[in-house]
Amino acid sequence: MNILNGLKRFIFKTLSLTLIIFGIVSFQHACAEMVELAVLYPEVRGGYSKVFKNILDGVDELDNVNVLSRRISNKTKVEEIDEWLESKQAQTILTLGQRSYKVAKQLKSNLPVTIGAIVATPNGHGGISMDGSPELFLQYLNVLAPDIKRVHVVYSEKNTGWLVNIAENAAAIRNIELLLYKVDNLKQGIKNYTEILNKVESNKDAIWIPLDRIVPDKAILPKILKTAWDKNIVVFSNNPLHAKKGALFALFPDHKLVGKKLATIAVEQITAKGKYKLFPTTDLKLAVNRRTASHLGLSFTKREQRQFDIVFPSR
Repeated sequence: MNILNGLKRFIFKTLSLTLIIFGIVSFQHACAEMVELAVLYPEVRGGYSKVFKNILDGVDELDNVNVLSRRISNKTKVEEIDEWLESKQAQTILTLGQRSYKVAKQLKSNLPVTIGAIVATPNGHGGISMDGSPELFLQYLNVLAPDIKRVHVVYSEKNTGWLVNIAENAAAIRNIELLLYKVDNLKQGIKNYTEILNKVESNKDAIWIPLDRIVPDKAILPKILKTAWDKNIVVFSNNPLHAKKGALFALFPDHKLVGKKLATIAVEQITAKGKYKLFPTTDLKLAVNRRTASHLGLSFTKREQRQFDIVFPSR
């Protein structure tokens, strides 16, 4: 009986101590100091302004972060930003857009820099590239066009090489053959697309158009889409406008979710000790062209259709 009573007292004391410690940790977490996050974003107009607004809305959703926003124009001086960061006691920097990133690279501050809202390649900074995750592209291809087992990709090593490595692993897992065409300039890109369009086979091949500056758009896109229609070839892209024009589907960033994730990365960079990493975008929306799908003989369940964020044509 004494042993049992002693055991009860031990359990009670241990539980009490655990609750006290938990309470202290919870109190400390609740009272955690706000992180001073400086966000640099470009002065833009039109549709692009909405993109940056949505990203900033996402940044604002992160808890325990005081967002310090500063608009960057062509006339903004680096010295002004240095002084502003110091006066605001900023702890970490998030740059949105190429102009903001260019300014950040010239700052005297040793604050960690996180990059977003640009098509980026690994460069020593943490952040998220506007490029969509290759794994998700191939995952959606499996769902929307499961018979496709061969995908053609024209790309440049400088811009898209790091994503191709991810794509190869994702393709191998799904038993998809990835046919890669590395090019260095626009002329080579057009030549490779012409060769691909001549040899693709109906209901067997797909063409993936990545976010790559070397990939011709206006010069070859109409031809790609016409040949795809004539030969029953699946085309998918990073650009929702391509889906509107006839590609089967496109994946594009959910800017608000990307903003929140960028803010999370920026806060983590404070203690990351230089272990920065760039990620492709995984928070993506889906655009599907139902006219193209019907032409290809593809049909989707109601559950699958609920995943479509945009459907073309709208009616």
